Amino acid sequence: MMPENLIIKHLFIINPRSFWHKWQQTKVIAEIHKFFKKTENDSYEIYISRFPRDATGFIPLYAKDIPEKTTLRVYAVGGDGILFDCLNGIMGLGNVELAVMPYGRTNNFVRGFGKNVKSLFQNMPRQYAAPAVPMDVMCCGNMYAMNYCVIGSEADAVRYARKIRERMEKRNAFMQWLSRRLYVFLYFAGAFSAYLEKTQSRRQYQVEIDGNSKDGLYWSVSIFNGPYYGGNLHPVNNAMLNDGILDMLFVRGRGFFRTFCLLPFYVTGHFKMFPRVFSSKQIRKTNIRSDEPLIVSMDDEVFYETELTVELLPSAVKFVDAGWRGGGDDSSR
Repeated sequence: MMPENLIIKHLFIINPRSFWHKWQQTKVIAEIHKFFKKTENDSYEIYISRFPRDATGFIPLYAKDIPEKTTLRVYAVGGDGILFDCLNGIMGLGNVELAVMPYGRTNNFVRGFGKNVKSLFQNMPRQYAAPAVPMDVMCCGNMYAMNYCVIGSEADAVRYARKIRERMEKRNAFMQWLSRRLYVFLYFAGAFSAYLEKTQSRRQYQVEIDGNSKDGLYWSVSIFNGPYYGGNLHPVNNAMLNDGILDMLFVRGRGFFRTFCLLPFYVTGHFKMFPRVFSSKQIRKTNIRSDEPLIVSMDDEVFYETELTVELLPSAVKFVDAGWRGGGDDSSR
């Protein structure tokens, strides 16, 4: 448990797009107010994110007014997107802890703590009492990610899946519900759509890993700090969020339809059965280049880069582990 004499300021960053209905967001906010009123603690604030990267700029400005001996605990309330924003907002700040309350579509990062832990991380008493533990971070160019970074056709699949999902969500409430239930299917639909465009298919990459060259013709190159992405997909079953190592996967892509048919083995961690198509390596730092711009997906956020260096930063953040098995309010189990 956290020390009793530790002074903490609690900042909740809420992504309204993570909530299917407005009343769900209102309920979460009401529960936060209720908890702090019960504990007679008014050292908290709620901020509604207005657009992507809004929290990244807001957090450093907010932290300037925090007293020197006070710890700022930032809660990312929503999905992996708002966690990405909050992470990039706290990096480089002193006396800051990062917490996550998962209400998004996938919550990939929280899945890495085990099965059926979502309710534990949504439990306000547990979040308040939980200890902060060291957690590894991936430095990806000039940004940071907690969970994964994929490059090439795999990132293009994420981009197309998002476009399909956004079209569905604009239609009606039923299509919004369906888009959440079909998240994994949309990933495969995105992969097929990405292939039809062919801008990222089977590209030559110049790859340097911890000082060694691994150039090749790849369909995609992926780096994982955690085991999950895209909902319930888990290419690296044994990846751990604080083991001081990254897992790098290569998809050689010997023809799209063969590779596409093998994707179910890849996304469930059985890729080693097909060494001619898939290979893996544990790394700490890599540099990736190509003759054409790279499409990159970091924790479900899509970017374009001319060159990308990905490096592990061991124990770079203090993460509030609400899934811990000691103390707290277990009423949500």
